[in-house]
Amino acid sequence: MRDLVCVKDFEEFAYKVLPRNTLDYYRSGAGRQETLDNNRRAFSKYKIRPRCLRDVSTRSVSTTALGAKLLMPVGISPSAMQRMAHPEGECANARAAESMGTIFILSTIATSSIEEVAEAAPKCIKWFQLYIYNDREVTINLVKRAEKAGFKALVLTVDTPMFGLRTADLRNKFKLPPHLK
Repeated sequence: MRDLVCVKDFEEFAYKVLPRNTLDYYRSGAGRQETLDNNRRAFSKYKIRPRCLRDVSTRSVSTTALGAKLLMPVGISPSAMQRMAHPEGECANARAAESMGTIFILSTIATSSIEEVAEAAPKCIKWFQLYIYNDREVTINLVKRAEKAGFKALVLTVDTPMFGLRTADLRNKFKLPPHLK
């Protein structure tokens, strides 16, 4: 793992170790992959530009988000069913975020419960990604559980009234592995 130093390294490692079903789930988008491709192109336009002849004796990449101090402006965004990729899934990622002093956002479609993640990383800055369900009681229950477990914010996903047509999942006849809940 020490040889993995950039995103491309991690991606190539994933191709070697993840089952095809899992790999395709994480690397694919919906439909013709247009949004996925557009996002990659848009992200590639960002550049880190060094500033020359500046005082760098006191530098920091820390920032704040909703009043919480983050040691770096990078966090872990919500990704569904992380135990497909690692036995500890969301709990491991929450601990990683905690150790780096940054934020972890738990997906509604997680394979670790709200409570498990809270217990795994009690000092982590945790937010909860939430779908608004037709059954509002389901939504309300999730919000109450997240609040009780110490999650400090909700990240609402409102653009998914139904799941997209994920062709890779259809080809693979995707199913959650039986050992996961």
